[in-house]
Amino acid sequence: MSNRWVEGGSCCGKTAQMVRWFQDWVETDFATQANPQGASQQVLLIAIDANQSRQLSDRLVIATHGQYPVNSVTPLSFLRNEVQLFWTFLVKKLELKAQFPVLLRVENEQELALKCWQERLDTGILQMGGVGRDRLVRRLLDLFLLAVSAGNDLKEVPLILEQGLPDLIDNQQSQEILEALVDWRQHCWDLGLLTYGIVTDLFVQHLLPDPIYQEQLWGRFRYVMVDRADEMPVAIANLCHLLLTHQAQGIFSFNQNGSVRAGLGADPDYWQDIKSLCHVVTLAPAQHTLGASLTSQFLEAIANPMLPEPQPQVSAIYAVSRAKLFRNVADEIARAIDDGQVCASEIAIIAPGLDNIANYAITAILRSKNIHVTPLDDQRPLVQSAQVRSLLTLLGLFYPHLGNLISRDHIAEMLVVLTGAIDPVRAGMLADYCFAPHPDHPKLLPSDTYPQWPRLGYLVTKTYENLLDWLSQQSLKDAPLLFIDRAIQAFFKPRKLNYENIATLQSLIETAQYHWQLGYRLNHQEPVILQEFIEFIRRGVVTANPYPTNLPEDSVTLATIYQYRMARRSHRWQFWLDASSELWLQGGRAALFASPLFLKSWQQQPWTLEDQNELDLSRLRRLIADLLDRTSDRLYLCHSEFSTDGLTQNGILLPLLDFAT
Repeated sequence: MSNRWVEGGSCCGKTAQMVRWFQDWVETDFATQANPQGASQQVLLIAIDANQSRQLSDRLVIATHGQYPVNSVTPLSFLRNEVQLFWTFLVKKLELKAQFPVLLRVENEQELALKCWQERLDTGILQMGGVGRDRLVRRLLDLFLLAVSAGNDLKEVPLILEQGLPDLIDNQQSQEILEALVDWRQHCWDLGLLTYGIVTDLFVQHLLPDPIYQEQLWGRFRYVMVDRADEMPVAIANLCHLLLTHQAQGIFSFNQNGSVRAGLGADPDYWQDIKSLCHVVTLAPAQHTLGASLTSQFLEAIANPMLPEPQPQVSAIYAVSRAKLFRNVADEIARAIDDGQVCASEIAIIAPGLDNIANYAITAILRSKNIHVTPLDDQRPLVQSAQVRSLLTLLGLFYPHLGNLISRDHIAEMLVVLTGAIDPVRAGMLADYCFAPHPDHPKLLPSDTYPQWPRLGYLVTKTYENLLDWLSQQSLKDAPLLFIDRAIQAFFKPRKLNYENIATLQSLIETAQYHWQLGYRLNHQEPVILQEFIEFIRRGVVTANPYPTNLPEDSVTLATIYQYRMARRSHRWQFWLDASSELWLQGGRAALFASPLFLKSWQQQPWTLEDQNELDLSRLRRLIADLLDRTSDRLYLCHSEFSTDGLTQNGILLPLLDFAT
């Protein structure tokens, strides 16, 4: 067979094998064609996220000396690009309003869905026992995404829910859910809004089955490469199946211990049909990792707790409280680095869940010991930035009808942050005496409004008056986006801001641009868009990664299980934080509501507690094997007697502590 499938555990050489097979394509196929570079442009490379896509694409470019670039995409970017590329075709086919589509961000999706279903929620027609309104909306949106990602028509959702969750959802509820989902889809179609779910539905139900689109598809892609098929949704499997059955060639990799996104849209079992069309190569497990010696013992200890033989590569760090545990972990890391046993870049701290306290405490303690820490894919709300808060206050101060959104505390903080020369005490004085609140037209008064204005000092007075002068030079005719940009140029650009501040301000500008684009599409007036923007940012739903792409080389990695496995990292030393936590059984994250019912392995039977336990244990077994394959020298099991809420921890990994020397 010309199609090839490589599978195995982590770090066993699957990607290297894919690169070698691509080189075979280059030598035996591309090189014999009249336009070899044109042939490589017919290669569709699909990786699970942008980082993996870029890394694999770079490896292919290096292996072929840059002569054969390929089309590298993620599942979301491919589906989105195809829908946008064939939008005119979809408009005609579905008789949609002819307007350019607008991508709807996740943070806006729930808010608009809540408005779309407002009447149903208010009257109680749309409900689910014991589930609050916001959570119910999220569940319904997740159901939409799971259904279309699995290749189902929305009409199939009621029967799936009734069969799988008969004690929770009856026929009437399932029909109400269907009507709500159909209304949401139609609402997005009418407004030209694209969510991940809407994009997937359009591609699976209306693009991929269409003969006209299929003909275009075969003309563009004659080769397909899928990295980590175990993380891919059914929509991508259907795409690949269509290409392979029309003489395209395929290369696929599959991690037996992966499936990190199972329950989040991926369906590893569905890909077995693709596997049957390929020549299969199974790679031996990596022998240079702890997984070779410990995986089977760990899994046996969890299934049948016993007193095992201690292993020299496994150590334990114990404390009564989590606070003390963080200190002990940091001390052990610092001691090992000082002794030259390991470098900071060779250490990873992995936890099933990283709350703000753990993240801050570990980072602060290690940095106090001059050890860099890099939280993996850390996302912080924009509103946590003082610069962002000060710009929002400035907007509320300048534009009319926003006075209810700002207070004296907001003004005082703004004066400190924007100027850099006004201290908090004098900023408080100015806010108390020179700020005139008003619901429609709040304003800052001259500094001599303060009866004892000489106490402010020359520098503070001059700085404050310069701020008033700058405000007086702005025009209400200017768009808020232009106002924000001018404020950044005036108050922040002259300073040497660090990467965190620059990334946050950049995210604010991008969010503002998108918010206005969406507001115009929803036919909102400018004052309404501005007010909603300020409230939206202050709710903390918009985040940014404050860490640069090129991280310090010598830094400890701090990550959740999900982040670490998705990033496909590996280290000499791993510290499993909160090893006694019950969260390990969940894989470090909760699956979407009713997600097992949309997997190929589901047998159309009611989903029971036993089924859920077996699913959790299966995920835990893959998780342990995967993490052990990603460390080579030493494993630390770090646990505390009490959790954050003060309860005794008795997680499923406790028997593993007996392996520690």
